[in-house]
Formats: sequence, C-alpha cells, structure tokens
Amino acid sequence: MAGIFGADIVQLRELSKHLDASSARLAGTKSSLSRDVQGSTAWKGADADRFRSDWAGTHTALLAKVIEALAAAGKAVAVHAEEQEKASGAGGQGGAVLGAGGGAGAFDKLPYRMDHSVPRHADQGQADLSNEELEKLQTLARDAADNNDVFEGNDKDVNELRDALAALKPAQLDQFLKTLSDNELKQLAEGSASDGKGLFNWEGTTPFEKHQLLDQMLSKASPEQVDRLKELIPWAQPNGEARGDAARPGGADPSTTNQWMDPAAPVIGEQPGKDDIRQGQYGDCVVMSAAGAMINADPDWARDHVTDNGNGTVSVRLFDQNGNGQWVTVTKDLPENSHGGQLGAKPGQNGNWPAYIEKALSQVYTEDDNRDPTKEGAPRDVADPPGNYRAIEGNYGPDAFKYLAGPDVEQTSDADVLWSAANEGRPSLVGTLGETPEGAPEGYRSGHAYFVTGTDRDGNIVLQNPWGPDHPKMSISKTEFTKFFQNATVTR
Repeated sequence: MAGIFGADIVQLRELSKHLDASSARLAGTKSSLSRDVQGSTAWKGADADRFRSDWAGTHTALLAKVIEALAAAGKAVAVHAEEQEKASGAGGQGGAVLGAGGGAGAFDKLPYRMDHSVPRHADQGQADLSNEELEKLQTLARDAADNNDVFEGNDKDVNELRDALAALKPAQLDQFLKTLSDNELKQLAEGSASDGKGLFNWEGTTPFEKHQLLDQMLSKASPEQVDRLKELIPWAQPNGEARGDAARPGGADPSTTNQWMDPAAPVIGEQPGKDDIRQGQYGDCVVMSAAGAMINADPDWARDHVTDNGNGTVSVRLFDQNGNGQWVTVTKDLPENSHGGQLGAKPGQNGNWPAYIEKALSQVYTEDDNRDPTKEGAPRDVADPPGNYRAIEGNYGPDAFKYLAGPDVEQTSDADVLWSAANEGRPSLVGTLGETPEGAPEGYRSGHAYFVTGTDRDGNIVLQNPWGPDHPKMSISKTEFTKFFQNATVTR
C-alpha cells in the first residue's frame, strides 16, 4: 500500500477518503448489528444473554477502536498530503485561492481528538473556491439576511444558503466565512432568525431550519471562526436559566445566573452507557430518561448521535417534526452553577454527551406549554420558546421522547404494552404520580420520570432514576405500575 501511494499527493488524498469512508461504513455496520443483537427476541437463554453481554462490553469496544483508528489514519494521511504539497511547492488553482482566501492553515491547529467521537467532517478539503463561487455564496447570504419580501419572506433563501453550505468542505466553508464582514454576519443572523413568513408561506423558517444553517457553519468552521460566529450570532447560545427539579428533596433549586463554563470531560468516552445519565439541576427528567432508554437499548446510540467536531463545537442528531434526523450543532461550553460546576447533566464515566443533548434540544424544542403541574404555592408554569433550557423542563413523555427516538412513540397506561416493550428491548420510560402514594416502592419520587432497563428474574420491570446510577433502582410488577405510576412512553 505504501509503495503504491508513496508521495503522490493525489493518491494520498484518495487513500484518506477511502479510510474515512471505511470508518463511516464500519460505524454504520456496528450500529446496525447492535440493534439486531440487542433487539432480537428469537434467541433466548443463558448463551444468548452471555453473547449480548460480550457484544455490548467487549466486541463493540474493539470495533470502536478500529473505527477510530481508521478515521485517525485518514486524517494523518490527509495531513501528510498537505505537508508534501507544501514541501514540493505544488500550486495550481488551489494554491492561488489559498493565498487569496486566507488559507486552510487554521485546520492544522485543531486539537487531537481526545474522546471517542466519530468525526462528521474527517475530510477537511482545500480552500479552493473561485472568486465566482464565493460571489454566489455571498449573494445567497445577502438574500437570506433580507426578510423584506412581503409575499414569500426569506424562508426559501435561508434553505438555499443552507444547502449550498452543505456542499462545502470545512476549509471551503472557512474560506467563505472570512469573506463576510462582522456586519454581514450579524445581518445574516437576524434574517435567518426571523420566522421567514410571507403572505404565501404560512410556516416560515422553523427552529430546525435556522439551526440547520447554523450547523453548516459551526460544525465545519475553524476554532477562530467558531468564536466569531458565537460572538456575532446571539441565538447561537441558548438561555441557560433553570426552574429546577421539583422532584428533588427540598424542591426545585432555580438558577438565573446564565453563566457558562468550559468542561474538562470528553464528549464521548470509550464505552458510553446508561450509567452516564446523571441529571443535574434542570427539571428535565423526561429528557434524561429518554436518553437513558435509548442507550440502554443500543450501546452505540450516543456515539451515533453525539460527536465532538474538534473545533469547539458538538453536534447532536435529533428528529424534527417530520420525523427526519437533523444535526443540531452547539458550542462546547455548558451552563455553570454557583459552585463552578456544570448546572445541567453531570459527566459520567464515559463522557459528557447527556449535557449536549440538553443543550441541542433546548435550541429547537417547540413542545413547551403552560399546562405543566406545579406544587401548591409555586409560580404557574409558562411556555418558553426554543432557545431556552427552561423549555425542556417539566414536559411530558412523548413530547421529548420523539426528538430522540423519532415519531414512533406512544403514551400508554396499559401494563401489557409496557411489558411487551421491555421484553423486546424497546426504549421506554415511566412517569410517577403527582403525589407519593402510600406503599410506593423505595426510590419512588413523585412528579418524576424513570427509564426501563429490562426485566428481572421474576418478570418485573427494572427502573433506573435519571439522577444517576447511585440512586435506588426499582423493580415493579404490573400491579404496582397500575397503582403507583401515571403512564409510560414506549417506542413502537
């Protein structure tokens, strides 16, 4: 292999692409196999249980290392090709435009990936856009910034710019961003944040659509441009204030500080799992339970849906209102509590990924209303729009679950439906009653959600508290579910 590719720059870059593609294909195969292994009901017994345990604990970890090694090799080959091109003085259109557009040198400064994320944009590409191509992108940006069209608004323009940016490699995207002034970026931020409605466009620009545009910029930009986008686009950062978790002993602990911190923990550890779910100060037990249910059913779920882009941003894959998976990219900083720690979900042994699910979801969540129950004497619930962490607090199972699992979720009070889901390994969560009933099992908290981790030898379902693995687990029968719990949300 080395003898064939040698120092041929074109073939080195081709090898880099093959390595990246192989990494992505193997990651997809691993995820598909995990779903088949964990979700199969045809193979039962001790041998089946042992194999599933080995698969989740050993085999997937080995495959993950191969996937990561392939991606790292692809990046290393690409860097070698770049160095070889510089050393040999290779030029052409790419060399000329690099000088004119500011170059791709910023990408050489990206930090080594310390976590186990699967890269979204492993091929950085070259800053080789022509002046004509740059002018077309600039025109699209101006159109997206202008929301003065009475008849159609600018929704179509925002989506056209998004699609154009999606076709760019990171180095090209960075080249384009450098041609925009601060004022032009501010105008683009204002225009794409408007609803985009005109007389003949009833829906306008949805939260997902405006964040798809932001995703194309944040996920690919150099760290320097990420800092610039964060400064110039106010809605790139959500409001981190919290009403608090009313189910906690002592009641809710609200926060209005809206301070931010740079976390030390990696986004994805070596073996992410359900015990990484450690709900913080936000009252988002449903969100954290949904995340716990998803990774309990599929050990690769976190790695497939959350990734560190290596440039100061993290991407999270959520489902929009039409059931389509969409990447939502946020900056890597997280809300800070009064003690200097993370206000939201705490990092687990294998990563900080739950905290980024919270942050991404807060940017696009539209299901909040003013009908959530509150304790006597507490302020009435209010509806918060996307862009607020408060929007993801205190909501109902299906509302939050569908952003993580897709539209095929249902709420039920039928114990048989819940038990069927648990026996088949389908993600499920349950909600408790508003007041603690007499005789409730140990670990029961009113107004709270728990996620199902399976069944025990007696046929009871096992519930885990999203506050963390150190809190008591509950094994409950069908009778106890009917008596002590409000309902369940299951994936179909």
